[in-house]
This record gives sequence, structure tokens and C-alpha cells, in this order.
Amino acid sequence: MPVPTSVTNRIRNFLDERLPRRLRDSRWFMYPLFFVWCKGKYVREWMDFKELAPRMTLTELRDLYRGVDSFASGRLTDTNPEAMAFVLSSIDPEAETLIDVGSGGGYFLQRVQEERRFDGIRLFGCDLMERGNAGRARQVVGDHESLPFRDRAFDVVTCMHTLEHARRLDQAIAELRRICRRQLIVVVPRQQYLHYTMDMHLQFFPTPAAFAAALGVPEERIHRFRDDLVYVSDESRGEAQQEHDREGRG
Repeated sequence: MPVPTSVTNRIRNFLDERLPRRLRDSRWFMYPLFFVWCKGKYVREWMDFKELAPRMTLTELRDLYRGVDSFASGRLTDTNPEAMAFVLSSIDPEAETLIDVGSGGGYFLQRVQEERRFDGIRLFGCDLMERGNAGRARQVVGDHESLPFRDRAFDVVTCMHTLEHARRLDQAIAELRRICRRQLIVVVPRQQYLHYTMDMHLQFFPTPAAFAAALGVPEERIHRFRDDLVYVSDESRGEAQQEHDREGRG
């Protein structure tokens, strides 16, 4: 049974905030923890992921993600219940199409389908790994840094606990905005940078301000739910399209 995110967050926060950084981020101290967390497999790849990932091909990344096994494997979602409820309540009620980028096994898409107010919306998922369809949601394979969709293809674009895995953060954000017509919703974990993190994360957002800066939006647009940070563009102001246009002029 996978360890819930709420439990691992408490452990991570204790290690990250209570231990001296020199000890917490030392290889000799972290190796036994990685060995246990990874069940003795791919320990070097996990520990050195920040150096290895930028040079890996998509095939190599897929093979590594497919092969790793940890006490987080099999989780339905990393998004906490409060953030999940906020996202569901924030979805544009007039949307006709929605895609979840980094959809994993389709948990969020299943949650959307449980709410009758979304019965008429066409649902899609996109993930680096090949997945089966999630109910009526069609799942496709794609890299979030080069999404296989036309510009402004979807009314709503959601992306939860995915940007922290991006090798090129600016490119990944630009792609989300490129395919978004009305509303962009992004969730990331609140986490400080450390070299040895047992989660294969490459991007870190320690504060709402850091997340806002990465997105290029005011800090007040970021909502915090414990260790989750949530951004919801204001579709009434055409915010997602304004951001996309600004990037195109930059």
C-alpha cells in the first residue's frame, strides 16, 4: 500500500526544516533513506536524477519511470483533498472541453466525471506514459514540454503535480498556455530546493511568490492549501490568453 502524500509531506518537512542543511543534503546521510524508499532499486538513478534527467531521452525517462518502485508508487493522486476540492469548484462551468496534462492514471478526470454538472464536457488526458482511458476521458501519450495539440485546443487546461518534473519549466508553462483557450489551472507542491529529494523533482516552489514568479503572475493569484500551491487563471478577464499573447511578444 502506498504511503499517503500527507504522511510523506510531514516527514519531508521535518527533514528539510529541522535538520542542518549540511547534514540533510549530504549523500552519506541520505543514501540509507533512498535505499529504503526505493526498495533497493535504482538508488543511484534516484539520487543523481537532477544531473541525469537533462541528458536523458524521452524513451530513457519513460523506462526509468516505468521501472522505479517506491513507497509512493500506486498513489491515486499527490494533490491534497482541499486543493482538489478547490480545483473542482473553480472549473469554468461554461467549458466544453478539458484536458488534464500529466494525468497519470486519470484520478482527477474520474473525479470530474463524478460531478453531474460536468456531464456535457469532453474530457482528455495527456501523460508521458501510456495509460488506458479514464471513463469517458480519452488519454493520449505526450510530453508536457511539447504537447501534441493545436493552439487553443481546450477550454480548460489543468496540470497537477507535474510542473515540478519539467526539465524546461518555461517551455512546459508556455505549452500549457498555448493549448489553453479559456482557463488554466496549475497545482504544484510547496517545496524548497535540496539536491537529494526522494521524488524525482527538478523544479521547486518554496513559496507562493516563487510559484507566481515562475508563472509570471501576481502573488495574490496563488492559493495555498497546506503543501499545495494552486493557480487558477481568471477566464472572465481572458487571463490565460493574455499571458500567452505576452509570451508571444517576448
